[in-house]
Amino acid sequence: METHSNPDGLHDHGLRDVVERSRSGAPSAGKAVSDLFSTDEIFHRLTAAADEEFSRSTRLLFLSGVAAGPLGRYQLFTENTLTPVTLVLTRIASLPRLLRIWGVVLAANVLGCGLCAYVLAETNVFSAEAAEVALEYGRHFLEMPWATLFWKGVFAGWLVASMVWLNHAVRTATARVAVTFVLMYTVSMAELAHCIVGASEVLYFVFRGQATILQFFWEFLAPAALGNTVGGVLLVAILNYSQTRALRFPDRDCGQLELTWREWLLGREGAQPRLTEDGETVLADDDSGKAEIELNPPVGERDHRQGPSDAPVTVAQYGDYECPTSRKIYRAVKHLLEQNEDDVQFAYRHLPLSRRHPHAEEAAVAAEAADAQDRFWDMHERLFERQSELEADDLRGHADALKLDRDQFERDLRDESRRERVHEDRQFGIRSGVRRTSNLFINGRRYRGDLSGEALQRAVDRALSETARSEGA
Repeated sequence: METHSNPDGLHDHGLRDVVERSRSGAPSAGKAVSDLFSTDEIFHRLTAAADEEFSRSTRLLFLSGVAAGPLGRYQLFTENTLTPVTLVLTRIASLPRLLRIWGVVLAANVLGCGLCAYVLAETNVFSAEAAEVALEYGRHFLEMPWATLFWKGVFAGWLVASMVWLNHAVRTATARVAVTFVLMYTVSMAELAHCIVGASEVLYFVFRGQATILQFFWEFLAPAALGNTVGGVLLVAILNYSQTRALRFPDRDCGQLELTWREWLLGREGAQPRLTEDGETVLADDDSGKAEIELNPPVGERDHRQGPSDAPVTVAQYGDYECPTSRKIYRAVKHLLEQNEDDVQFAYRHLPLSRRHPHAEEAAVAAEAADAQDRFWDMHERLFERQSELEADDLRGHADALKLDRDQFERDLRDESRRERVHEDRQFGIRSGVRRTSNLFINGRRYRGDLSGEALQRAVDRALSETARSEGA
């Protein structure tokens, strides 16, 4: 088949756009110069890698960490002072999830080092001369003062995290090997304290009966790991983060969920749900790679619903009244309801992205206040159609236009139970794997197709067929 080039170069540009981006959307070539990434582009590549870190189950993290202990790469604690931190800094992942990764990986790394050191200490792998040199390495670290080990750990953490940053800035395996060798060689030659490499040396010393396991943990691991963490996080992650111009990227733009400070500090949320090869969403902590995220809890009496309650198909949306994407989806669903009056029920839940949309939460509370007067859907419709009118006075104006009792509306706006209802919806969304306002659930399962009216109708038709088959069976 003959092909022709586009004289305007549009085809080539589109092809290059596809080729030069990974499946996650991270760039694989620089925008200004093909073989040179900008700081923003490197940060984008790091966030894509961080998504993968947070999506791994505890079992996979641990096994990878054990292998990394004696072998390097896989999951190494000092490398994790940079990559997952990027999502925590952008409030897409929570602090407890980061601490989970750190704890699992560090424990697994130390276990891997311990197994290797034990085998070396209990066998004749080392000659007498080599064994004496190995003992000297362990003795050297344990003789250092706590503060000295800490500061040596800070600089080691800075170099290792810099190595991770640079490895995301190059595009060839040869360059990565060179970067890794130079920086890790520097750590060794400067006698800096790397908590994992040094763990092998100190544990060998312990297994040869020259020190106790308590000395290993308190006199070496604690100061070295603390120093590595401070060096990696403060000197690299935060500095590199602060110099990026764009802290959000195309796949994390207007409709991307950001955690509240409470969720960030105390929650267990983290990053994007993992995707299987066919694009299906699976639970981040599921080891099978086959489980599908479902609406949790399912649509019930507490929800705001339109359409017959016994309809065979239920469509649910998590939305934000200040988000154009949410409005577009609601319009498509509204048309769907008009075409399938007897077959489709619609449920709406709140997902205000407060940092991006400062009026979204108050608008959601206003909808809940209107619900107290049985006018939720009227307010819902008005808020979406007037997205530029969401200030406090605008909300009261909407109430007046709907002829609501103003005094009751004012009381309900101040009623914390209304706000709690909004927050509860948001938590349900996070629990259901929702990370952006571009979302729909059909019969409890996440819909990942096109959001056009035609595509939604086809999805509803399929759901109707599945329901009919299950009832027939």
